[in-house]
Amino acid sequence: DPKSSLSEAYLSIRSNLAFSTDHGVPRAVMVTSTRAAEGKSTTSFALATVLARTGKKVLLIDADMRSPSMHKLLGGTNKTGLSNFLAGDNDWKALVCADVNTNLHLMPAGPTPPSAAELLSSDRMLMLVHQALESFDHVVLDSPPILGLADAPLLSRVVEGCVFVAEAEGVAVRGIKASLGRLQAVHAHVFGLVLT
Repeated sequence: DPKSSLSEAYLSIRSNLAFSTDHGVPRAVMVTSTRAAEGKSTTSFALATVLARTGKKVLLIDADMRSPSMHKLLGGTNKTGLSNFLAGDNDWKALVCADVNTNLHLMPAGPTPPSAAELLSSDRMLMLVHQALESFDHVVLDSPPILGLADAPLLSRVVEGCVFVAEAEGVAVRGIKASLGRLQAVHAHVFGLVLT
């Protein structure tokens, strides 16, 4: 609901992001968290939706190939998607589905691969984001959580920066510090934190 307080809160986040770079809202951004179920996917979806409502053409990529959820939010399927492209399917545009009512487009995660981190280690993710930015104003990556997985630090290489999501009274401060430390270790730029 665009008039809800939750929608207003995400509009504020979009406004804050507009001051985070010298060219306004980052063109490629990743959303991550310490662990699962902190509101990371909801934040990715809400941020992409708010950007699309402002007239921008947005590609939301479900980069959580271990636990995909974005296709459910848009009422689609997860038969094909990001994992297909990373495994060698070069027609990435065929893997994108559009919301007919908005400027929001989604690339689902696709079939769960044997090793998500191995697929993300190649240069194909960087190639995808570069090519997508030729057709879209913004690319938003819904990343897997950080602790215990290699995926988020690998994904941070292909975006301008990260939005970090933390659940209020959820993860212990040391867990958040450890997660931010992993991002800093790979020189990821953290735009800020969203408290859910």
